[in-house]
Formats: sequence, structure tokens, C-alpha cells
Amino acid sequence: MAKTLNLKNLPSPVFFVLFFNIFALLPSVDSASTDEANALLKWKASFANQTQSQLPSWTLLSHNATNSKPSTSPCTWFGISCNSAGSVVKINMTGFGLNGTLHEFSFSSFPNLVYFDLAMNSLSGFIPPELGNLNNLLELYIDTNSFTGPIPSTLGNLKKLTVLFAFNNNLSGPIPKEMGNLKSLGYLSFSENNLSGPIPASLGGLRNLTLLHLYQNQLSGPIPEELGNLISLTDLELSINQLNGSVPASFCNLVHLEYLDLRQNKLSGSIPPELGNLMNLTVMELDENQFTGYLPQNICQGGSLQRVRLDENQLTGNIAKDFGVYPNLSFIDLSYNKFHGEISSNWGRCPKLVSLNIAGNNISGRIPPGIGIGTQLKALDLSSNNLVGEIPKELEKLTSIIKLLLGDNQLFGGIPPEIGELTKLEVLDLSTNNLSGSIPASLGNFINLHDLNLSHNKFNQEIPAQLGKLPILSKLDLSHNLLRGEIPSQISNMESLELLNLSHNCLSGSIPKNFNERNTSLNVDISYNDLQGPVPDNKAFQDAPKQALEGNKDLCGNVRGLRPCNTSFGVLTLEVIKGKHPGDLIPSLSSPLTRENMVLKDVLDQRLPIPPPEVQDEVIQMLNIAITCLHANPQSRPSMNMIAPLLSI
Repeated sequence: MAKTLNLKNLPSPVFFVLFFNIFALLPSVDSASTDEANALLKWKASFANQTQSQLPSWTLLSHNATNSKPSTSPCTWFGISCNSAGSVVKINMTGFGLNGTLHEFSFSSFPNLVYFDLAMNSLSGFIPPELGNLNNLLELYIDTNSFTGPIPSTLGNLKKLTVLFAFNNNLSGPIPKEMGNLKSLGYLSFSENNLSGPIPASLGGLRNLTLLHLYQNQLSGPIPEELGNLISLTDLELSINQLNGSVPASFCNLVHLEYLDLRQNKLSGSIPPELGNLMNLTVMELDENQFTGYLPQNICQGGSLQRVRLDENQLTGNIAKDFGVYPNLSFIDLSYNKFHGEISSNWGRCPKLVSLNIAGNNISGRIPPGIGIGTQLKALDLSSNNLVGEIPKELEKLTSIIKLLLGDNQLFGGIPPEIGELTKLEVLDLSTNNLSGSIPASLGNFINLHDLNLSHNKFNQEIPAQLGKLPILSKLDLSHNLLRGEIPSQISNMESLELLNLSHNCLSGSIPKNFNERNTSLNVDISYNDLQGPVPDNKAFQDAPKQALEGNKDLCGNVRGLRPCNTSFGVLTLEVIKGKHPGDLIPSLSSPLTRENMVLKDVLDQRLPIPPPEVQDEVIQMLNIAITCLHANPQSRPSMNMIAPLLSI
């Protein structure tokens, strides 16, 4: 009896359709995987040999000894990720040391690629245009390489792209206007290249953009008003370019902006008061431009600002009235503008303030005793203003301060000894004031100090020996004062010292002989003092220019511009006694002949005119040689070999 066919037990027609469709797809998936593998191998073959050797997993040969069948899938290769169908969706080779180009990369072979990261390698050459064919690409990182040439306009085809980082390369030419087509873009950086031309107005259409970095290029022209349409923007950096014109008033729309950097351009006009509406702004850097006029009164009203740079512009206003108390402010630089008025004690009420710079303005009045107290101040620069009065001893409370610059003002009085409590100081500049009295020995407490400048004041006591104990001091400038006494021998032992300027003082005595000979980089200037005797046999002095030694009482040594020291050939020291023949004076002489301890007319033939001042030193030197040659003891007379070099000089 024949079996009847039960249709209910048969698979449905839908099953057969799905089965045959999936079965039909299998060869094509395998074929696509093989194409991707071959494309990657072709790209690998274009690399330098060293790079190829770093990619051993990029091969079609099986690594399994028991399975000799070659692999056709790159999904297990280093830096490669695939989807469930076995197609490459991610290539991540960041920081791998790739050395080559993209010329042999077959972009058309990777239709499913969504993530492409080649950052921090040594890739070079042009960025190929067949890149605009990666229609599914979401993130592209080609930054920190050596790519050259223009940005391909075909990048504008990558409509799904959310991240495009191409910074820190050598790209040139304009930014293509097609970049405005990338409506999904959230992060765009072309910074640190050689791009030129204007910023495309089309970028204003990227409403999803949160970060735009175009800094450190050669971009020119005005900032497009359209950038004010980037309502999602939190980080805008256009610094170090050649942008001109004014800041667009449309920036008031950037209500989410946190970081605004327009520094080092040619921007002009006034700072728009609309910037005061940016309540989320934490960093505002507008320095090194050509801004003029007054600051907007509400410039910092949001209270979120942490870092402000307005230095090197032409801004005006009363510094005491234009700034208040900012609870989150850590850094502010207002230097080299045209601000006037007196320094407010409000700065001491900014609890997070670390750096306050107001140099190069027209600030007057005294330094408030409470300045910086209650802050975390590490740098205070009030130099090049019109400040008067004494240095407040209350500055000793700035226990965290590293840099204190009060030079080029009209401060008077002495240095408070309490300043010695600032033991973290690395730089102290009190130069070009009217300070007087002694240099406090407490400055020897500055064990971290590497730069000390007290020049162009009226200090009139001795140099404290304690300065010689500063272990890492590299620059010591005490020039143009009224310092007296001898140079402390401790200074000659300072191994870190690179510049020593003691010129234009009233220092006397001899130069310490034991200057550290290991310090071959030392530059010295001891000109215009009352120093005498031999200069140290040290490279710093032997190589010093004539100007660094001139204007002293009687220095000598084997240095151009100085007379040789008599002690160089063992001559007795001499003194001419009036009315005696030089040959009769030999037994009683005790110091060398100098312009100060003899009168030439007493020892020269009365029939001869007195030599002019400019040659008197040479005449005295000749007399010294002549008298020494007449020494009663022949053993003490110099030989011709000793005298000949002196005569040639």
C-alpha cells in the first residue's frame, strides 16, 4: 500500500527560499573576504621591509601545523576586525610604526569599513581621492603622520563620517568647501599642517560639530560669520594662523562653547560684548592679536572661566574696575596692553588663582599687601609698570610661588628679609627699580632658584656670601648697582652658573682664583669696578671679550686687552721712589709699577714730554721690564725668551 504524502511535514516554501539564498551568498562572502585579504597583502608589500616584518600574521598561509589548508580570511590578523559575515569593518594600526604610503591601498575592496585608524605612524605621500569611496566609514584617523599635498575634496562624500582627524601632517592648499557636506561630523581637526586660504563658510552647516581644530596653519581672511551656526560646538581653536578682521558677533550663539582659542592671529577691533553670554566658557585665549578698546563689562560674568589670555593686544581700561572675583580662575594674563589704574586686592579672593600676569601696562600705585593671599599663586608678574612704594613683606605668605617678577618699576626701599621664606622660588627679578640697602643674606635660602636678577638698582653693601650656596643658580645679575667689597670666594664654586654679571659696581680687591674650571659654559662680565690683580686662569675669563673686563683698576693676565702679570716670569714687585735712579731702587721695591703708584715725570728724562694717557700703560710696562732687567741678582733677571713675547704684545 502506497504511503500518502503528508504536506504538513514538509518544510515551508519560505524555508527553501531562505536556504537557497543563504547558500548562494556563501561563495560571495568567501570571495569578498579573499579580496579584502589580497588587498591588505598588496598594501603590506608596499611597506618598508622593517614594517612588513612586524606583520607576520598578515599571511594566507595556515599557522596550524595540523591544517595545511591556507586561510582566506584576514579576520584574525593583527589590527583587523570583521563583522559576523566575515567582512572587514575595522582597521586599527595606530602607533604601529607603519612606514609607507596609501598609494597601494585598494579602498574599493572594503565596502563595509566603518573604522580606519592609521594615527601616529610614518605614512607619507598624498592622501588618495578612491578614500572618498568608503561610503560606510564612521571614523577616520590619519593624524600624526607625514602626509603631504592637498585634502581631497572627495572626503566630502563620506556622509556618515562622525570623526575626521588629520592633524599634525604636512598637508597644504585650501580646506575644500565640500567638507560642509559632512552633516554627521562631530569632530574635525586639520590643525598643525600648512593649509592656506580662507576658512570655508560651508563649515557653518555642520550643526552636529562639537570640536573644530584648525590651529597652527597659514589660514587667512576673516572668520566666517557662519561659524556662529555651530550650535553644538564646545571646542573652537583657530590659533596661530593669519586670520584678520573682527570676531563675529554670531559667536553669541555658541552657548555650549567651553574652549575658545583665537590667539596669534591678526584679529582686530573690539572684543564683542556677546562673548559675555557664553556662560560655559572655561578657556578664552585671544592673546597676540590687535584687539583695541575696552573689555566688555560682562566678559567673565559666567564664573566658569578658568584660563584667560588677553596679553599682547592694545586693550584699555581700568584694571581695578574691569575685573572682579572669579572663584574658578586659575590663570590670567593681561600683559602688554594699555590697562591703567591700581592693582585690586580682589585678586587675593580668587582661591584657585595660580598665575597672575599684568606686565607691560600703565599700572600705578603700590603693590597691595594682600595680593595673592588666599590663592595658590605660583607666578606673579607685575614687571614693566609704574608701581611705587616698598615691596610688601606680606609676600612671604605666597608660600607656593615659583616665579616673582617685579622688575622695571619704581619700587624703593630694601628687599624685605621675609622674602627669604619663599623657598620654592625658581625665578626672582627685581631689576630696574630704586631698591637700596643690602642684599639680604636670607636669599641664600632659595635652594630652587636658577635665575636671580637684581640689576639696575642702588644696592650699596657687600655681596652676601650666602648667594654662593645656591646649588642650581644658572643666572646671577647684580650689575649696575653700588655694591662694594670683594667678590665672595663662594661664588667661584657655583658649578651651575652660566651667567655672572657684576659689572658697573664698586667692587674692589682681586678676583677669586678658584673659579670652577669644569664650568666651561660660564659667561662673565666684571667690567667697570675697582678690581685689580690677575684674572683667573679659567676658560670663562680667558675667552671673555675685552668689554667684559675693561674699566677696572689694574687687572692683568694673558687676556687680550690686559697687560701681562709680572708674576708670570717671577719678577720682584717694584716701587719707584722719587729722586732715585731705577737701578738703585731694586732692593726696596715691593709692588709693581702702575699708573696709580708712580708719576711718570719723576722717572723719565725731563727733556721728554709726558706721554699721553692712552699710551701711559704701555710706557709703564716698558719701565717694569727695564727695571727688572737691572736687578742686582742676575738669576732674577728675565731672559730674552721671556721678554720677546711681551714686546710683541
